[in-house]
Amino acid sequence: MRRRTRFSTAVAGLAALALAATGCGGSSSSSSGGKSDTLNIVTLSPPASLDPAKANVGSDNWFVNLAYDTLLRTGQDGKVHPALATEWGYVGTGNTDFELKLRAGVNFADGTPVNAEAVAASLDYVRKNGLNVSWTSAIESVTAKGADVVHIHCSSPNPALPRMLEQITMVGSVISPKGLVAPDKLGTGSYGAGPYTLDPGGTVSGDHYTYVPNPGYWDASRIHWKKVVIKVIPNPQSAIQAVKTGQADITNILPSQVDTAKSGGLSVVNSPAIFTGVNLVDRQGTIAKPLKDLRVRQALNYAVNREAIAKALFQSYAQPTTQISLPGLDGFAADLDNRYPYDPAKAKQLLAEAGYPDGFTVDVETQSLLGMDLITQAVIEQWKQVGVKANVTTDATVGQWIVNATSKRFPVLGYGYGGAATYFASLDWMLPHATAFNPFATEDPVLTSKLAAANAAPEAQQPPMYQDVMRYVVEQAWFVGVLRMDGIYAFNGKKMTGFNYGPSYLPDVAWETRPAK
Repeated sequence: MRRRTRFSTAVAGLAALALAATGCGGSSSSSSGGKSDTLNIVTLSPPASLDPAKANVGSDNWFVNLAYDTLLRTGQDGKVHPALATEWGYVGTGNTDFELKLRAGVNFADGTPVNAEAVAASLDYVRKNGLNVSWTSAIESVTAKGADVVHIHCSSPNPALPRMLEQITMVGSVISPKGLVAPDKLGTGSYGAGPYTLDPGGTVSGDHYTYVPNPGYWDASRIHWKKVVIKVIPNPQSAIQAVKTGQADITNILPSQVDTAKSGGLSVVNSPAIFTGVNLVDRQGTIAKPLKDLRVRQALNYAVNREAIAKALFQSYAQPTTQISLPGLDGFAADLDNRYPYDPAKAKQLLAEAGYPDGFTVDVETQSLLGMDLITQAVIEQWKQVGVKANVTTDATVGQWIVNATSKRFPVLGYGYGGAATYFASLDWMLPHATAFNPFATEDPVLTSKLAAANAAPEAQQPPMYQDVMRYVVEQAWFVGVLRMDGIYAFNGKKMTGFNYGPSYLPDVAWETRPAK
């Protein structure tokens, strides 16, 4: 994505997780010290930015995570672990104040200390300038308390700060003061405290990016490679071919490429990564009057054969669902996968009861990335069977999709969104402020109240409360959820280990991926 808005993060992350090829060019060989010379990675597109504040979640993580350590770190177990911070937690009740104690004796790669003042300045920069400004909107102030304690104060309950400060969202990717004084250079350089640093001599922006070990890194046991190279190869077929022939070590693949990968002796991992469907954003009937009626929105849900669409488009690497969460996340409720079973007769009945026995026509906007347009077209074809017709606009870029989505000219939007904790998702989908996923700023006091209660609750009480939030929004038929699709990676399992993947965990090439013994 090129448009720097708060809406871009999730959507761009989807493109990487579902369609990008994240592989490499070159070869790995043993070297002294038990380290492999090079880990080679390929991606379909260059990073939006190397600046942690402006990088896209999902597609740009590896570029940033190699050079920038985070305050906390999500492990392969899906739990939050220490990183630059060794202790953390909420202060008092209500989830509005949070403190971290920093690890002692850590320096940035440029030699300056990672202290509370530097961390507070970095967090302030990211929250004010990043793609994640909707996610960080509740943060009111970040202050240093002495040399090693950082205090975060939020204007409203924010229960997701530990997840916000880890390596996947990148908000907690700490930037050196030397980088903050020259923010225009952050996009093409590295100013972090991570295990590697960007090698300018081995980097050509837009083509390949070379990272070499940070000699002053606080935990040398985490440095497993003498060099990491990320190369841009726009063609997915060329990317997987590079891995099969040993020129590359890792690639992100499509369902249609799984057999090719396995037949070439590659290891394959997959995990639910994205949910997609059609968003009924004009819920007050501002430009599409029928959508104001709950019966109409529910009818549009009953009219869709999700199982058939999932199987036809993504084989066994997608599962039908009516919700906007993924297994393993706090808002996921298994019973919501089939809240609206395919029932065109019921759809017609509800439309008739709402005063539309012959259906109606509606404008729809979608985009061609992720196969979103294919999903949207499949839904529209099934809507035709109950009398609902659509005029479709298909955008070729995410940036154009955002422009159209936020224009309030389209009452229905095709969508794709990466898995996120309910707090993060609610900021884009459920609260009464305009976003690409709620452009008409739909307000529902019941929903807002449920979210406020869940956000302020102790962590152990939150999952059932967030699941109740999800049940409510699905019952109100704010969208027509269709399926969740897997992200799929192919890699050379004979050369490496520690390359794991989960609903709340991206493969970690900076810390965990290492040469096979």
